[in-house]
Amino acid sequence: MEKIDYKKLGMEIKIHRLRAEISQSDLARQIGISQSHLCNVENGRLSPSLRLLLSLRKLLGCNIDELLIEASSESQGKQM
Repeated sequence: MEKIDYKKLGMEIKIHRLRAEISQSDLARQIGISQSHLCNVENGRLSPSLRLLLSLRKLLGCNIDELLIEASSESQGKQM
């Protein structure tokens, strides 16, 4: 079974947020969570809920696979 690296997942969320040019506080407000909660997710200290991932997908214009594939342990062993 694949393991999710929450630090990498948080980094992917942050990268997509920055590409969308949305501040952390604005994104947190739009999702309905505190900025500190989003900060903890982006830094890998908290794992995001499915609800949070679905909200991020809509607001950041990405799909969950884009976020999770980079954060899975399986992707660490694959080199292209």
